[in-house]
Amino acid sequence: MSNAAIEARRLTLIRFEQAAGTAFGCEDDAPSVVPQAWVLVNGLTITLATVATALAATIGYLA
Repeated sequence: MSNAAIEARRLTLIRFEQAAGTAFGCEDDAPSVVPQAWVLVNGLTITLATVATALAATIGYLA
């Protein structure tokens, strides 16, 4: 595939995404903001899962 064809395909996909966004009422280039609480919950969840896995592995090893 030539560079021109690749660029044309990329531009076509961008136009399709913009048209779909407009059709569903989405703003063009709307800022994506993640609430701070969500980041904290996500980090806490990963920490708890890690601790639980380590605890289960330790119990399994000692049993």
